[in-house]
Parts: sequence; C-alpha cells; structure tokens
Amino acid sequence: MAAALARARDAAGPPRLEPVAGRLPVAGTAGLLAGTFNPFTRAHAALAVAGHRAGCRVVVLAMAPVSLAKEGLDRAHPVDRLDWAAAWARRHPWAVVAAASHPLLVDMAEALGRATGGVVALLLGTDKAAQLVEPRWYDDPAAALGRLDRAATLLVAERAGHPAPDLPLRVTPLPTATWVPERSATQAREAAARGAPLDDLVPAAVARGVERTGAYAPGDDYLVRIRELEALTTSGGPGTLGFRPEAPDRRR
Repeated sequence: MAAALARARDAAGPPRLEPVAGRLPVAGTAGLLAGTFNPFTRAHAALAVAGHRAGCRVVVLAMAPVSLAKEGLDRAHPVDRLDWAAAWARRHPWAVVAAASHPLLVDMAEALGRATGGVVALLLGTDKAAQLVEPRWYDDPAAALGRLDRAATLLVAERAGHPAPDLPLRVTPLPTATWVPERSATQAREAAARGAPLDDLVPAAVARGVERTGAYAPGDDYLVRIRELEALTTSGGPGTLGFRPEAPDRRR
C-alpha cells in the first residue's frame, strides 16, 4: 500500500486508479466512492452498501495521497487510512480499494471508466456534490463539468447541514438509513482522541486498526509509526508522500 501511494503521488501521465484490495471488473456499473477516509466510517460503509444495492457491480473506495480541501487535515498516515478501508472491503466481495493518482473526481471517474469499460456512478453526499460546481477546483469549470457528465452519473445521499445542490449533471437520489447523514469522520477522530468507544462511528475492523495504531491519541507516540510508514515508501525514500506529521485539524 505504501508503494501504491508513492506511485500515486507521481501524477505524471493520465489519471489512474491502482487497486490495493479487490479487483476491478470488466464492464458493468462501477460505483466510485472517493474520500480521505480519515477514518473510514460507518457512513462511508453505508454509502458503499447503498451504491451496491442500487446496481453497482463493484464499489471502488478511492483515496488520493492528498485530497482537495483536506491538505492540512493530517494525523492518521495515508497508509493506515488505506489499510483500514481495505480491512472493511475484504469482508465485502463487491468492494475494491484503490490509490488514486489525481484528487479530482472527474479524473477518478474517467480513470475508472477506462479501466472497466463500463458505466461509472459517483457515490457522494450532498456536501461533496456541492463542491463539484465550485470553480476554484478547475482551470476550466465548464469543460470539467462536461467531462464529468460524460464520464459518470451521480448517486447523491443526504448529508446533515448540506441541502441538495442544483447540479447541471445527471443526479439520482441515493437513499440511506436515517442515522447516516449525521455521522462524520470528525466525530470518529474526536471520539478516538478521548478514548471513547468507536462502535457506532466506524466499522469494527476500522475500530481495531485505529485502536491498535493509536493514530488519533493525544501525544507524540504515533509519530514513531509515521516515520516507519514513510520509510516504506521506497520510491524516493522517506517523505515521498509529502506527509506532514502535524497536530490533528478538528475541522469537518
């Protein structure tokens, strides 16, 4: 996983997805759920399950080494975050985890379509859906939205505090359980930092990983693990991922 993330950090060439758990199918509809997974929560899992039930043959959990709008949100190392998502995915034969070379959803969607030759459905909440039309992410916003419209359809789930945006794209509501919109990774990080139970916030496999690594625990003990994980990024040696071991950022 460290090597896959190191390769993803080298964004030369066309956007690509490198599976680290599961395999990409040929043809069929593939769901794409992208995020920082910091950590992978029960809400992420519910969104993936909803996408599968809505007709996605597989659901790809894609993570770029650094994601848009989350550049300063450090603490759990990207290798750990990818590993936790993979621990959940291995229990679901239709789930795939992949490292993404580019953080834009349109790039990921096009990469997934090329890899599978099938239909791509973006799975996202109303909060991330609203970001799709923010011009600051694109050199040419109109061209990017045109590419996205050709590359994927959108399955959009409700997120608390984020009304459904009016998008110039193909959008289908994605129903989820009533508790899902309220769950967030911020809640999970804060609970882990307090040593509170994580059962209601993250899947059991993720909770074990968070507790085993101490990623969100106060203090500097986790910095030792960060250095060890950075040493595994053999492409260029320590620091390849550009990870900065700073104090946790509590923003949502």
